[in-house]
Amino acid sequence: MPVVIVEITPQEYAKKAEIARVFTEELSRITGIPKDPIVVLFHDISPENAAAAGEMLVERLRRAPSQ
Repeated sequence: MPVVIVEITPQEYAKKAEIARVFTEELSRITGIPKDPIVVLFHDISPENAAAAGEMLVERLRRAPSQ
C-alpha cells in the first residue's frame, strides 16, 4: 500500500481533494499500481511552526498580497 504524505500549510478541503486525486492518478500512472491501495495523508503545518530560507512562514504570509 503506497502512502503519500503531504506536509502543507492548512488548505481548503477542495484543494486537498484535488491534490489527493492528482497525486493518486499520477502515482498510479507512473508505477502501474492500482489507485485503490494508494493512500494520501495530509499533515497540516501551521505557518508559526515552519520557516523557509531562515524566515518564518507566518511573516511571509503577512507580507504576501492577498489572492
